[in-house]
Amino acid sequence: MTSHGQLLTFRSQDELRTSHYHHYELKGEHDVWGYIGLPTAPPEDALQWVTVLIDIAAQRLHLLKAKHMAERQLGLKARRRLLSRDIKRLTSLADFLQRHGHGWCDIFQASGIALTHKGELYYFGECPDRQQIFQQLGYLDTTTDQDSTIELDGDCQGGLAAPLNLASNHLGWLLIFRQHAMVTPGDVTSIAQLTFWLPIEASMVLELADDLAVAITALDVVHVNRQLRKTNQRLESLAHTDLLTRCWNRYYTEFVIEELCASNATCAVLMFDIDDFKRINDTYGHPTGDDILREIARLATQTLRSNDHLGRWGGEEFIVIIADVTLNEGICIAKRLRRHIEQHSFAIPDSVTISAGLTTIRTDESPRQLLERVDKGMYLAKTAGKNQVMIC
Repeated sequence: MTSHGQLLTFRSQDELRTSHYHHYELKGEHDVWGYIGLPTAPPEDALQWVTVLIDIAAQRLHLLKAKHMAERQLGLKARRRLLSRDIKRLTSLADFLQRHGHGWCDIFQASGIALTHKGELYYFGECPDRQQIFQQLGYLDTTTDQDSTIELDGDCQGGLAAPLNLASNHLGWLLIFRQHAMVTPGDVTSIAQLTFWLPIEASMVLELADDLAVAITALDVVHVNRQLRKTNQRLESLAHTDLLTRCWNRYYTEFVIEELCASNATCAVLMFDIDDFKRINDTYGHPTGDDILREIARLATQTLRSNDHLGRWGGEEFIVIIADVTLNEGICIAKRLRRHIEQHSFAIPDSVTISAGLTTIRTDESPRQLLERVDKGMYLAKTAGKNQVMIC
């Protein structure tokens, strides 16, 4: 064959036809993918070499495309492993898209990726607007099988939708958008005939959708568990806490006292009562009385040490568990608390004071015996003139 010193570029099929070049089709798995052109017709005995050249070029294209697709499949496999590792670390679908969106777009040669779940839309890159996407998905939800990928049309043309299914539950959609169609030179009769996705690519998208369905389910489980923990913490707090004063309630205070008595712990127990509290309620009203109770609890918490505990026994009565102290040390803390409340300026003009009984836990003493004794001490403080601490 005659050697030629230059190569020419033809920008269209019509330009090639009008050039008077002799051209031959290069066929691949999707019909004609290109042409070889010669300035002059080769001799008859050289046509076999043209045929060989065409076959070699077609095979080479097939191998290059297969190699490229294998690399993309390996890339997707690696991305799927990363996705499974990130399930415990990432907290939302938006996080997943921000971390993996660029890699997925690169693998699928896409311009944008979107996820829908529970009526919400999450996206990365260039995607149609929310209304266009949900309009298309609304049509798919009512007319398709939701078990395979579907190429979108209309305003979402170029998009491939894959259902997010797990255990027969439809969780949403994965949508990947591409701007350029996969079309052969002779197949441009109708825009509706264009395909943007190869079958193997649709299969890869479906694999990714399966992994995302697992990730979404895991996120939902994490969210439910987080809400359950919050609920349990609140229930535990309600079980231990007096709603008005935010200190321990009677149930939990009794429980702790039982534990202390059983362990023969070294600690003091103080029971105090707000003096003339009924008169405060009658004079200023119960809302003001509630404010006084809250303020008393706050003052007591400020005065006590970090390892001491305050509980509301009922009405205007409180119990303080003073940990790891002798009787004399307990007396100092109790008197300091009494003075602090006596000297505090409340929201009413009347002075507010407390009367208290103080004791220590005795060996082999029952909780009932302990409480009866400290209650008796508080009663003696009342009868002795109020605003004082009585040891019992």
